[in-house]
Amino acid sequence: MNERVHERQIEMWIYEYMVTLHLFKAIEWDRKHAASMKLSRIWEAFFEQLARSVEKRHVDVKRKLRRSGCRIVLEEVTEKRDVHMMYVYKGYEYHSTIMPAVLKGKCEEKLGEMLLNDWEIMEI
Repeated sequence: MNERVHERQIEMWIYEYMVTLHLFKAIEWDRKHAASMKLSRIWEAFFEQLARSVEKRHVDVKRKLRRSGCRIVLEEVTEKRDVHMMYVYKGYEYHSTIMPAVLKGKCEEKLGEMLLNDWEIMEI
């Protein structure tokens, strides 16, 4: 039973890895477009802090996966634009896939959580 819980934890970290990676990419894309906004200087600083916070979370989950013995061997976007990851844990190969609409929703959820609960990113 303990091993099964651990496998579920690995799967949760894999999804967290996918969400934080794509949220970071989306923030960087938005940050580039903030240059044309009227208050671009403050938006640039805001996106910089936000990107740092997301990157820190991504690195933390990546470190947890590595320390647990999980190794990501493939990250790809399929023909249907699903994000697919293959990883190896305890000698077994696992696959995780997330659809674009679900990934977008999870990124929005994570961003909302960060904005509402983690005010440290607001220290501009």
